[in-house]
Amino acid sequence: QFTGNRVKNIAFSNCDCSGVDLTDTEFVDCSFYDRNSLEGCDFNRAKLKNASFKSCDLSMSNFKNISALGLEISECLAQGADFRGANFMNMITTRSWFCSAYITKTNLSYANFSRVILEKCELWENRWNGTVITGAVFRGSDLSCGEFSSFDWSLADFTGCDLTGGALGELDARRINLDGVKLDGEQALQLVESLGVIVHR
Repeated sequence: QFTGNRVKNIAFSNCDCSGVDLTDTEFVDCSFYDRNSLEGCDFNRAKLKNASFKSCDLSMSNFKNISALGLEISECLAQGADFRGANFMNMITTRSWFCSAYITKTNLSYANFSRVILEKCELWENRWNGTVITGAVFRGSDLSCGEFSSFDWSLADFTGCDLTGGALGELDARRINLDGVKLDGEQALQLVESLGVIVHR
């Protein structure tokens, strides 16, 4: 009933949207987190192509196996949300594709992005504290101004990413591939100094 519509100021409790077609649907100021059961909404296998969530509480929601090309999540709470199996890709041929996602200004602490492919996507100003990223691919994405703590950079592919303006936490240049990564001057100094190089400022 919501497909393609604008939905505002609704609190969904123990919501089951599994398999539902929410293409082009816009959610604004909605809550999908039930404070009694401590559970979020079940979006498993939902179609969320070009859908958007703005200023919503998506904490603990299940986004596993969603179709998510063009999905926007902006200024939301998404702590503990599970994105495993989420598909942000448009396959052109078996060997070529592009991704599209806009996840910005959102709290992604302890969310699970294991093995998710988010190439060349807009992922800026997010909080990534303790986020699970094992086997994920962020190649070429804009991760600028992010906050990264309890975050193991070695577990995912960040080549070609924009990390400028971010608090990079435990980024060890000896353990991760920084090919094509954009850093600002202060970040570059901190990285070099972490390698034991003395920099005269």
